[in-house]
Amino acid sequence: MPYFLKLGLSRWQYLCNVGLFFIVWSIAGALIITCTHTMITYFSDLLHIKDTIIIHPIQFFENAQSFLLTITLDTVLLLFFLLSGLLLNVVFYRLGTLGGYSFIGLLALIPIVMVIFEWYLPLYNLLSEASVYVLLSSLLGISILLYTVITSAMYKASANPA
Repeated sequence: MPYFLKLGLSRWQYLCNVGLFFIVWSIAGALIITCTHTMITYFSDLLHIKDTIIIHPIQFFENAQSFLLTITLDTVLLLFFLLSGLLLNVVFYRLGTLGGYSFIGLLALIPIVMVIFEWYLPLYNLLSEASVYVLLSSLLGISILLYTVITSAMYKASANPA
């Protein structure tokens, strides 16, 4: 961001361009992943290869997966992970090294707290009973919320990192 600010780009333009890039990159990556997965599955069925299994997140939901649903799931997952990485980058940018590693430590506490309070079984039951559309919409909502948090954090960010 400091490099683009020195070139005359505003923070709003920078965040809009990053958001647009993430959306386009997620769609392109999802197309590549889905086409590759479909081709490998097609050729393994054509050649009667039963030992090769490529695990894809769509296989956790239904037996008959459509191509469009697979692309949508991959797009939303890629967008979520790209925005999560950007959030981690923003935390390191705004709070410095100590704040960034403290944030990672807090994120590492989440699974530990889930095990201590035995929240993993209800969470597993909730996720296993939910449909793919509910999970897609909730993950997209979380991604939008992440982008909103990133935008608000970078709105008043200085050109020089902490």
